[in-house]
Amino acid sequence: MTLAASTYFQHLKAYINSDYVMHDGSDSKVILSEKYFRPEDVKPQERRVELLLPGPGMAFKLDHDDFEIAKKKSKPALFHFLDDNAKPWSRRCDFVIFYTSGRAFHADCIEFKSKSLTAEKIVPQLKAGACWVRSLKQTVEHYTGDTRRIRLRKFVFADNDNPGAYLDANRQLNADPSIRYYHFDEVDGQPLAALANTSVQEV
Repeated sequence: MTLAASTYFQHLKAYINSDYVMHDGSDSKVILSEKYFRPEDVKPQERRVELLLPGPGMAFKLDHDDFEIAKKKSKPALFHFLDDNAKPWSRRCDFVIFYTSGRAFHADCIEFKSKSLTAEKIVPQLKAGACWVRSLKQTVEHYTGDTRRIRLRKFVFADNDNPGAYLDANRQLNADPSIRYYHFDEVDGQPLAALANTSVQEV
């Protein structure tokens, strides 16, 4: 059954494993955080980005911080019944935010990068994030009958101060025009729904 966006969100919230939820959308915002190392650092740094929501929402963190990966040497599988060793479904983007805006239901996939905007990691990681959203949607639909069109966008947030060589006139990545670039300073504290992206996929 096709549900209204707000109803679909409440159903999804009831179904998901809260272990992966980074922020529950309280106070009409989500806060994304990541710990990372720079070459000169002794201790990990923390990067935080706050994004305002137009309606109910929640943020998933699919990838682990770099220092956690180094410590544990492995990541928990997103699909526990599938072999996670170098398979396509072992890839993941950093964050996925689900939220409603009016009658629409949205999923924004977001990747954090320190400097580099080369396509080798950004493109497959955000593609994997979109695949995860499709897989989650289909799983919920198969088991419950709940369905809803999802408007999906892909973003990379980075602190590259000279990104021009990687971007087209709309600041979409040359390597994949479905991905929109923003500097961290441009998005922190901003309304998520107002972020521009010329590419919106319906899944």
